[in-house]
Amino acid sequence: MQVINVAAKSKLAVLGSTALVAAASVFALTPAHADVEIAGNVGVVSGYVFRGITNTPENDGAAVQGGLDFTSTDHGFYSGWWASNLSYGTPDLSTTVENNFYAGYSGESGGLSYDIGALYYWYMDDSDASVIEPYLGLSFGGLDFGMNYMAQDATWSNQGDMFFTLGTSFELGQGFGLGIVGSYATYENSGKYIATTGESSAFRSLDVTLSKGIAELPAEFFATYIIGGKDRDGTNQEDKIVFGFSYSF
Repeated sequence: MQVINVAAKSKLAVLGSTALVAAASVFALTPAHADVEIAGNVGVVSGYVFRGITNTPENDGAAVQGGLDFTSTDHGFYSGWWASNLSYGTPDLSTTVENNFYAGYSGESGGLSYDIGALYYWYMDDSDASVIEPYLGLSFGGLDFGMNYMAQDATWSNQGDMFFTLGTSFELGQGFGLGIVGSYATYENSGKYIATTGESSAFRSLDVTLSKGIAELPAEFFATYIIGGKDRDGTNQEDKIVFGFSYSF
């Protein structure tokens, strides 16, 4: 993991992340009575920007990203994996891939959708960067709220750091869609790896994404304009545009 001061890291679209993962289509496993479904996604982005940190992105060039999701359709439990290549790491390339493993439970009651779970960031030869992050997602009336909590100290975050998102999306017709996500973070002052923090809280970014579906395929092109906020040290982040393509299976 790159040793930079950024807040907690999640790429799950349901939690309003800035790493763009396509909503995957699903197919049922056989036999017919099985209640587990699998979905997959793969894509390419022009840059991997995590939670508004545009000045020192995870990958300043093209990144290949993808994952798998396993869902129990009758019980609401799910698990999955997501990964992306990075533009930093050791010479043997073992830390140039970020792996995210997650599991949780989702459901709906009275028009309120909820999602609670935990995410594990695994960097293959860097245990100091690998860390667990519980999360909560709520959706109601077209608004999506997300909250992530850093459960351990890591080289890039302190235990107790929190990341919040609020977003919505619209169908524009002719296969176009628009998504808007704002994010805010609160920071613990010091931890095992980060001795001091300049900001107790800060606006992180506002992401505006325009997407276009491709005919009848489970695929889309997208462009995200990121309005940068501040990192934990109070450094202003530059605005940036990220382009991408995603395919679901």
